[in-house]
Amino acid sequence: MFKICIGVCSWLMQYKCGQTTSTAAGSKLKTSSGAAASKQERKLLPLLVRMAPPTSKTTSSAAASKLVFIPDLNSEQDLWNMKVRIIRIWRRKYQMDLIIIDEKGNKIQAVVRTHLLPKFEEHLQEDNVVKLSKFGVGTNTDPYKVVDQPYKVNFYGCTTVERVHGWEGVEYSFNFIPFPQIRSGDASHLLSVDVCGIVLDCKNLDVYGTAPQQTKKLVIQLGDMDGNIQTCTLWNDYAQEFNTYVATYKSSTERVFAIIQHGQIKLWNGELQVQTDRYATRVFKNEEINETDELRRRLLVKYAQSGASSSQIVLTSETVYPLRQEFVVDNQTKHVDEISESKEVSSCVVVATIKMVQEKYGWFYAGCRKCAKKVLTKKEFLEKFHDISDDILNLSSTALICPKCKCECESITPKFKVQVRVQDHTGSVSFVLFDNQVAKLIGVPAVDIRERQVNDKNTETFPHEISRLLERKLAFKIEVSDYNLKNPEWMVYTVLKVCDDPEVISELLGDGDHADEVSQEYLQMNPVNLGESSQGPQDSISKDVVSVMADSSMMTSENDSATSPNGKRSVEKDDDNLNVGELSTNAKRSCKKPSKYES
Repeated sequence: MFKICIGVCSWLMQYKCGQTTSTAAGSKLKTSSGAAASKQERKLLPLLVRMAPPTSKTTSSAAASKLVFIPDLNSEQDLWNMKVRIIRIWRRKYQMDLIIIDEKGNKIQAVVRTHLLPKFEEHLQEDNVVKLSKFGVGTNTDPYKVVDQPYKVNFYGCTTVERVHGWEGVEYSFNFIPFPQIRSGDASHLLSVDVCGIVLDCKNLDVYGTAPQQTKKLVIQLGDMDGNIQTCTLWNDYAQEFNTYVATYKSSTERVFAIIQHGQIKLWNGELQVQTDRYATRVFKNEEINETDELRRRLLVKYAQSGASSSQIVLTSETVYPLRQEFVVDNQTKHVDEISESKEVSSCVVVATIKMVQEKYGWFYAGCRKCAKKVLTKKEFLEKFHDISDDILNLSSTALICPKCKCECESITPKFKVQVRVQDHTGSVSFVLFDNQVAKLIGVPAVDIRERQVNDKNTETFPHEISRLLERKLAFKIEVSDYNLKNPEWMVYTVLKVCDDPEVISELLGDGDHADEVSQEYLQMNPVNLGESSQGPQDSISKDVVSVMADSSMMTSENDSATSPNGKRSVEKDDDNLNVGELSTNAKRSCKKPSKYES
């Protein structure tokens, strides 16, 4: 009997490992001694098989075949199955990204590597409902994170995608944020936001730069049920598509109901706005969506009853070129020798080439992260201002104070302030360039340069990156200040804005043939996104405060005065007020003739 049990147990081990798959195999069962199984062994076999615990393979297969919801996903299982709806797709260099939802409205990001796309892309279309099988779950450490989920879905070679029907959930899982919550800053911590409303105002489509490196911008205003208004900015393709829609729709008396899904909250000109994201945003215009039909109907009724006629809702479809308008049309163009002849406070445009960086004046100042103004020590603040609050007086002597925010500065960051010599055929003069202007031209934000210097323990040298400014022919919009008028010998002028568009520059020079010449001067470099140039952890920047402030050789020459060496006149223009539309790449560009500005 003992030998019988040994033989059956040996067979059971084969059975669990998949080497024997049916009881019919019992007829071929061998004992441990190699002899054929006896009749008694074969009689015991069915009973022992029923008593055997389920195999891990069977358990895993059952779990993997079960449809789950997004909150069920975790690291405990290899493969998963889920029914989802695809609400957004975009492609990057090495992968396709998706945002998917389950029937309970939960969201998660998914990733398909480029080499797997031919297998899946037929069924991976926006608004498709699919069954995903045998996919994996990984940690979502993607720097481009849109959905607040710790995990992401990864497609494998064994993953299958099946188009299915019968969706029982919401279509897009909108999570609309009230406008007052956005404007107050209470929603600024969110990775993305959804907003909707009646379009009350649609500005012109602004186009910056030259194709193919153009930046397009469209500002709209949405109204909600309570009469609140939210400013939204659409960029590039989103702007062009919305503008095209308005161009065909503006003659209609019906109002436009718009939805912006996965927008970003950005501070611009002191106002918290909703802006389109580079990839993840989706914009809906008067689309019939079950999820929002009731809200849309109520909004249309409300604005119809409020007496706001269609004529009060401004929808335009003009395409304008703000840089050309500002540099060519709105301001007088002068040569270098004509600047000092100004008799009143004014601005003008000068086309000149940067010939030298005046290193003795330093290259940065320590600025408030909120408003970009140069921070002051408590002693400097008390000397400069008279109406001092008790909160300021009670600060320690080592406190750093923002003169604009009128409070202790909790976080500072390096900001460019670079003095250069420029020259045209009539002479040379000194201009002062500030943060956004320099970062745009050299392709690197000041904070990155300063962090590199601190890490290299080399904070005394002048950054080599700034030499990229040399020999650049640019259009400068400068300010002739009251201090310049009172001190004509002080020929240093604040740059309010810089234009590197070769067609604008050639038009200012009055000779279209200069366009090709200008384009050849452009450097090949990576563009810098000024809105995200300091998105690293704020703590890491704060740790460098001592390094920034300790550089006395730089800080003694740095003050927030663009035209006076002793700080007699403060710069009124804040860095964050510079036009974001100037964020065009500095890559070499070819110019087409006739000019795009000619109609």
